Amino acid sequence: MGKLNLTGDDMIRSFPYEGTDPHGMMLETFYMKATIDGHSGALVVKRNFGPAGVEEDAVLNNPSKHLGAVTVMFRREAGYDEDNKDWFWAKYLPDGSLDKNPKGMMLAGKVAKGTDKGCIACHTGAPGGDYLFTTDHVK
Repeated sequence: MGKLNLTGDDMIRSFPYEGTDPHGMMLETFYMKATIDGHSGALVVKRNFGPAGVEEDAVLNNPSKHLGAVTVMFRREAGYDEDNKDWFWAKYLPDGSLDKNPKGMMLAGKVAKGTDKGCIACHTGAPGGDYLFTTDHVK
């Protein structure tokens, strides 16, 4: 993500928009193709800002102060997780480390697959059948 300028001091910015739980009250979302470990696929990176009540101007003026997490979806190779459109999921903390659930499980991979909570369970309800709530154009 660093090579795509999605992280670091020179990261690309966009205008934040109103979000909701569990991601954040203000969001920035980027859609692109990327190559990771030799595989090319769709990459969705969402910067999650808070706390509740934070406004667009506050995020624009001091994004690092309001960044709560960065969530990632990456469309992996066919067969990675056919039940869930081959998406890989991850949630990073502002310092770049992987987040963990309350039981200590790292939030990366097939996060909470087969349960009624978590990334996969929520995103299966997205319109368009692509697991994305904000667009139906990522293949």
